Amino acid sequence: RSPRLPAQVMTESRLETDSAAPEPPWRTLQYFALARVLVASSLLLSVAAVGGSLTGADNGNVALPLAVGYFTAASALALLALYLRRHFGLQLASQLGADLLFITVLIAAAGGLRGGIMVLYLLPLAGASLLLPTIPAFFVCAMAVLALLGDALLRAIAGQGSESTLFQTGLYGAALFAITGLLRLLSARLATQERLALARGRDLQNQLEINRLVIAQMEQGVLVVDADTRVRANNRAARQMLGLSQGAQLTGRRLLEFDAVRPLAEAFLRWREAERATGSWSNTVMQPIVPGQHAMPELQLRARFARPPTEAGDEFVVFLEDVRAVEERAQQLKLAAMGRLTASIAHEIRNPLAAISHAGQL
Repeated sequence: RSPRLPAQVMTESRLETDSAAPEPPWRTLQYFALARVLVASSLLLSVAAVGGSLTGADNGNVALPLAVGYFTAASALALLALYLRRHFGLQLASQLGADLLFITVLIAAAGGLRGGIMVLYLLPLAGASLLLPTIPAFFVCAMAVLALLGDALLRAIAGQGSESTLFQTGLYGAALFAITGLLRLLSARLATQERLALARGRDLQNQLEINRLVIAQMEQGVLVVDADTRVRANNRAARQMLGLSQGAQLTGRRLLEFDAVRPLAEAFLRWREAERATGSWSNTVMQPIVPGQHAMPELQLRARFARPPTEAGDEFVVFLEDVRAVEERAQQLKLAAMGRLTASIAHEIRNPLAAISHAGQL
């Protein structure tokens, strides 16, 4: 088998990651469960404050137990969502079912639409819109609307309501469907933006890792410092060029703290003062450091300072280049050119000599 290229391996791994099943939105479910606990506790406090009744109706025998039961169920479901990250679908169905059951019973105990408790239906509808696809979300909404219509129909049969009550209930049901559709549209757009943000975040993280790898493997030394010569990032080549050990810790420390690197720090500060005086930021070159002059034995450097084009940035990049390596390459080029010239001269001399020798033999 032919070996796979790194690009092919990266593409295959990305495809495997994208094709994997997405993780259930546990965090959203937990927030949803905590919001239910808050609503249930507010309802319980309201019922207890008014003497155990809902909206002044004669339901003191059932209102307080229903509020306590709803708060207990909400707390239990919230604990399950926080500490048991298993069976996402079952937990979501349990939360939505508990909401529909308790809210429907509370509406019936509060006297139907007159109680105003129907606004509590917005909680399960919002949760279904965020955590379920479109059809299941509208199914939850339909269950809530059927519960409202059933309660209104029973009250009309019992003589406690009128045709206007049924019409009003239908309008409330239509409003719930409209709210569900709007919430579903907003949640779909939010999910799309979240997926895009996650993809951009992964791409940015990969790009940062590639940049770190490239900088670490560069033969040229790279230092990222702030205005106070405090090192933000560096690579191994820079530490070697500065005469430091490979394991030396530069990040978070100032260049002025190292005696061997003090000439570089002073040159950087002079460059900053000069650029601040002229009002323009440009690249500059520091002359090679004489070996042994600044406690940097057998080391010659050429440093280039640069600043990113962003005006708000307070970081600077220092590129270090070993002059000895440049001189060695130049010497090699000179020797190679001299070798080619010598070979050409020898060839030009050898050909006439060979012709003369051949003529002499004849």
